[in-house]
Amino acid sequence: MRSSLSRSRKKFTRGIAFHDFPAKTKIFDLDRPSRNIYLLRSGRVQLARGREAILDYLKPGNFFGEQCLLGPRGQGQIAKTLSPVRVSTFRRADLLDHVQKDRRFSLRLLKNLALRLNRYEESLRDSVTERAERRLARLLFRFLPARAHSGWVRLEFSPSNAELARTIGSTRWRVAHFMGRFQQLGWLDRRPDLWVRVEGIREFLGATL
Repeated sequence: MRSSLSRSRKKFTRGIAFHDFPAKTKIFDLDRPSRNIYLLRSGRVQLARGREAILDYLKPGNFFGEQCLLGPRGQGQIAKTLSPVRVSTFRRADLLDHVQKDRRFSLRLLKNLALRLNRYEESLRDSVTERAERRLARLLFRFLPARAHSGWVRLEFSPSNAELARTIGSTRWRVAHFMGRFQQLGWLDRRPDLWVRVEGIREFLGATL
């Protein structure tokens, strides 16, 4: 699998560095820890902690790589592109300069990191209070496009059963069983991408959404 900034194409616009990465590229990993903070401009990125747990699936507008601010203690994340990706890159000194000079940028950064922290807290809560089947359904619901209100909708991500298992803290066999049950209930389909009937998943999850 391709890895690191050496495999990206670099451009500059108004003094900001942009990197373009092809799909299935590791932007940083355990062997090449992040030395920059990134702002995802386009495409999709999977963020994992080590090789065991998938933390998040990032969308345009998300910051990531902030673990580099922690030094050696933060060297445990893996960022892999799920599609062709463009990111803005900020060295630590550059990020500090932007934060000091641009209040709007500072608020955007803090809000984005706070929202991601809130998602992680929700995941921790669900791991304690929700059954694995329901955690999986909630994850699939998160993958729905923002404007999906009814009918059959293709999900923004179509992770493998193994990736879904690493995200919800279960096994690939159990995820396969749950996905089969969702298909039997009539609100999930593979075409081969994952499709969900919005009314069906809402009914399954009930009034907790």
